[in-house]
Amino acid sequence: MGRALALSVASVVWALASAACAASAEEQTLLKFFEAARTLDSTIIEKYATVGFNPRTEGIVQTFTVTEVGAERQGRKDVTIDVVVREPAGATARRTLVVTFQKGLPARAGQPSHDRWIITSLRRTPASRTSREGSSARPS
Repeated sequence: MGRALALSVASVVWALASAACAASAEEQTLLKFFEAARTLDSTIIEKYATVGFNPRTEGIVQTFTVTEVGAERQGRKDVTIDVVVREPAGATARRTLVVTFQKGLPARAGQPSHDRWIITSLRRTPASRTSREGSSARPS
């Protein structure tokens, strides 16, 4: 059983590392962030984000795809990603997250500011952007 788990972890790490070679800067940052979040490695998370993603409460991101990179405005940009998450109860779910990146923030208090992107917010998008009432025809 232990060997199967080790092989599974090794294959995930290999897949993530392979993806990082051809990944955009946003994808590379997200990849490192979600890898560190998986193990609750706060030292690594602090290098890439001011927020966390706790696997015990939010699950473990298995895969993600960047679907949209917003324009940079005042040193910030939103990146929309579709993720497959293994939830704490064991079920797999698809979610859409909007990740806000900010440029020039120190990774930790006391560190100098760098011209790199730091994740400052992760938020889930609503399941549906329109309400049932808004899309229903009015009675005649």
